[in-house]
Amino acid sequence: MITIRRLSKHKYNARKIEVDGIRFDSKAEADYYLYLKYLQSINEVRSFYLQPVIKLLPSFKYNGKTIRKMDYRLDFKVEYMDGKVEYIDVKGMATTDAKMKLKIARYLNQDKTIKWISRSYKHGDDFGWVEYDELQRKRRLEKRKQRVD
Repeated sequence: MITIRRLSKHKYNARKIEVDGIRFDSKAEADYYLYLKYLQSINEVRSFYLQPVIKLLPSFKYNGKTIRKMDYRLDFKVEYMDGKVEYIDVKGMATTDAKMKLKIARYLNQDKTIKWISRSYKHGDDFGWVEYDELQRKRRLEKRKQRVD
């Protein structure tokens, strides 16, 4: 049985939500969790993990001061039945810091597939999921088309 509880509000209007006793930062993230559970039930996904961490920089000394390590905490690590592995971050909006961390993570981990996923019933798949960059591209084209019409 799935239990859903609304928790506190986030600075970008995302609301923390609890599903199956797990606290998610947004409804979209919780929905993606339920989507992964569905994919697992139909044997498309072997397993998935919450909050995987990709190390970007170790801590180091600079002018006698210790500089903290930098990690990139994603939302999910998904292992598919065919052996493919993806790291997924569910994004509603991308901050400058998030874009920078993604670039660094992709550069340092070129052997890993790191994706940003968003929800858009208009531009996404049957469940509304679409890669963030693809969604932004489609919205730009749509906006351009509206200006011409």
